Amino acid sequence: MRVVIVHNSAAGEGQHDDESLVGLIRRAGHEAAYFSSRDAAWKSAIDDRTDVVAVAGGDGTVAAVAMAMAGHRVPVAVLPLGTANNISRALGQADAPYEDLVADWAAGRPQRFDIGVARGPWGTFHFLESVGAGLLADSMAEINAGRADHIARARGAAGRMAEARGLLHRLLGRMAAIPFAVSVDGHDHSGEYFLLEVLNFGASGPNLRLAPEAVAFDGLLDVVLVDHHHHRDLADQLSSSPQAPALPVYQGRQITLSCDRCTLHLDDEVWARQQPGEDPIVVELFIEPQALTFLVSPA
Repeated sequence: MRVVIVHNSAAGEGQHDDESLVGLIRRAGHEAAYFSSRDAAWKSAIDDRTDVVAVAGGDGTVAAVAMAMAGHRVPVAVLPLGTANNISRALGQADAPYEDLVADWAAGRPQRFDIGVARGPWGTFHFLESVGAGLLADSMAEINAGRADHIARARGAAGRMAEARGLLHRLLGRMAAIPFAVSVDGHDHSGEYFLLEVLNFGASGPNLRLAPEAVAFDGLLDVVLVDHHHHRDLADQLSSSPQAPALPVYQGRQITLSCDRCTLHLDDEVWARQQPGEDPIVVELFIEPQALTFLVSPA
C-alpha cells in the first residue's frame, strides 16, 4: 500500500519520531511519504496511487486531517498519539499496538463516519466529537486561560486524564445551572443545565462516554442534558464510579440551542461572546451523514 503519513510530533511524549514511523510502515511492506502536520503539502501528495492517509496524533490532528479528506475516495487510518484519543476509541483502534494496526491495513475495512455541523455567530463549524456548553466548555476555558497547568504537568496520558476529570469534578461542585432553550427535532427540552453536549459518537473531553450507545454512522446527533436531578449522576461519571447511572440522552437530526450568555466549545475550540449583547446566542446543529471514511484494522 502507498501511505501518506501526517504526524504531529508534539503528541505522544516522544514515543515516535519521523524515522521510527516511516520505518514501521516500510517494515510492514508499505510505501511511506512522511509529512509534519504543520506542513499542508501532504494534501498535494495524495494522488491516484495513494491507498491511505495515516494520521499519527491526537484527536485535534485526526479531526483536522479527516475534515480535509471529507468526500475523498482515500480513507484515513489513525495511529493514536493523544491523551484522550476519543476518535480512535470510537473506531476500536486505541489500544492496539502500532505494529498490529500497520500490519493489518491491507486487510482493513472501510468505516463510514458522520460529520457534525454547527452554525452560530462564528459562521459554520464542522465537528467530529461534540459541541456543548456548561461544564465541559467551562473546563476548556479554564485550561486555555492557564488556570489548570497542573493537567499538562501530570505524568502520562492516564495522569492527565485523571487531573482533567478532577478539574471537571471541582467545577461541577461550584457551578450554577445555566438556562438554555433546546429543541431536538422540534421537541422542546428547554431548562437549566449544568452540562449540555451535542455529540456525534457519544464521547468527548477526557474520555467522557456521555452517550455510550451512540455510534458515528447513524445520521443522528446525541444530546446529553444534565439538570439538578442528574447532578449526582454526572459527578459519579466523573469519578469513574462503576455504579454511575446513565445520563439522559435524546437523539435527533436537527438541534437548536440558545442561551443569553454562555461559553461554548466546538470540539476542542472555545467560543465565548466578546461583548455582551441583548440577543441570545443561537446555534443550529445537524449531521452530514457518512461524509468520512476511516480504514479500520482488524487488530
